[in-house]
Amino acid sequence: MGLLKTILLGRSAKIVLWVILWLALADVAVNVAFGSRSARQTTLGRYFEYGRSVEGKLAEALKEERKKGSLLSAGWIDPELLKSVSWDRNEGTDLTVAVYGQSFSMQATNAAVALDGKITLRGFGGPGAPPNHSYAGYTADTPFRKADVVVFGVLSASVPDMGSISGLLWQFESPAPFTFPRYRLAGTQLTEVTPLIRSENQFRQAFGKEEWRQFKQQLATSDRGYDWFVFDQSPLDRSAIVRLVRRGWVAHHESYDQGVYDSHKGFNTESDEVRVLKEMLVDLQRRTQQRGERLIVLLLHTRGQSDHLAQAIEPTLKAAKIDYISTHTLFSANDPTNFLPDGHYVPTTNQKLATVLASKLRGRNTDR
Repeated sequence: MGLLKTILLGRSAKIVLWVILWLALADVAVNVAFGSRSARQTTLGRYFEYGRSVEGKLAEALKEERKKGSLLSAGWIDPELLKSVSWDRNEGTDLTVAVYGQSFSMQATNAAVALDGKITLRGFGGPGAPPNHSYAGYTADTPFRKADVVVFGVLSASVPDMGSISGLLWQFESPAPFTFPRYRLAGTQLTEVTPLIRSENQFRQAFGKEEWRQFKQQLATSDRGYDWFVFDQSPLDRSAIVRLVRRGWVAHHESYDQGVYDSHKGFNTESDEVRVLKEMLVDLQRRTQQRGERLIVLLLHTRGQSDHLAQAIEPTLKAAKIDYISTHTLFSANDPTNFLPDGHYVPTTNQKLATVLASKLRGRNTDR
């Protein structure tokens, strides 16, 4: 009894209580200082906001007026939107190219088209989108597409994210709610898990309601990155300290990379994600050939990932006779001078890729 009294009322207990008190005061002070919307938009304000839960960030975004370029609107695989895009060739052009991927793919293809000067370009993608999003976009676009060449961009950093069905969790600091199927292999056949929410309007109507709860249940079973502590909105979102803890938790728990990618060893070729990607690319080759389209795959290595994507995928591309360009033959992904602060290629590096791609688009052989 004396020992328990010492623990509860002794010096150590008093120190712990004082620490808790000061943390609570610091928490209140931060929330007061950055409580206004304008204060949260400052550099320091954003620092304390990054750890807000995914649902908390979505709730904040929904309070704002819908604006062009909003992450709430980006990346949705909307057949009506795809149908509305004209596939008529622009005047003075003699080749139509369709590109599917993310910003890396779009930037390279846009630059290649600019170099050529006689190409009509149409594209579909999403911010940081993994290959399953691009593949689903290609298949959804099939009834409307009239292209001579299809460019399919695979970003090395996005391959582990193939274990997801939305952009909500692998870009925690700026979650985007667009959804896409998750593919698995049944033998050699691709099967898909179709997300319950499939459009921006459906998302806006469902958020916070029963349909959203059902979607969260689907995330819990079908998205490798789902974590209730990271995702679920609660009163804890009001605590600056909890937000900092949550941000640190996310930074040190790479749930998508686990078992798929290791920074030293590269990609695990036996992982579901890599096996699905290989079959996906072979299937794309079949589909494009059936439609008289020519497929070009871009293997886009992100900063620090060497030639790891090429090591994992090149044998499949060669065996299936799929035309491709791998960035590791043009520049080193381990050289930081090839990258902008936001992770994209610097203009001169992107131009190297675009130059090779421009030749490929015209059917000319190039060194990969």
